[in-house]
Amino acid sequence: MSTFLRQLFVFGLAAVILQLPQNAVLAADPCKGVDTKLSAKRKADYSRLVAKGLDQKVQPSKISIINFMQAGTWTIVYADVPVADPGYFFFDSSSGNPVLKDVWGGIAEKSEEPEIAKWARNLGANKMIASCFADTVSG
Repeated sequence: MSTFLRQLFVFGLAAVILQLPQNAVLAADPCKGVDTKLSAKRKADYSRLVAKGLDQKVQPSKISIINFMQAGTWTIVYADVPVADPGYFFFDSSSGNPVLKDVWGGIAEKSEEPEIAKWARNLGANKMIASCFADTVSG
């Protein structure tokens, strides 16, 4: 009986070990490699850029930058503005200066993540930041 239990344990352990790589891939951080450090300078710079991108005149000091993501020439900031619901503002700096490309608002279900990443990629955003954004809004 003890040999049987030992074999059962070994087979069970082997099964767990074989599952580890699959689970490690599933647990990979979609924001790995994306700069998410929100400094005071970035808050000030992007508050001004968001203010310029709004239809209504809003002072940058009235805008709160809550979240920051940057990968390559793309930056996404989550901003709270006094004239609308908070939103994710997409900027492309490939021309040398940040240009507002679009704004995304709301939250999403985890099942919508591939669709959201595709939307961001269609704007021109790189895969790294598109994946991070999709995971952030659907989390």
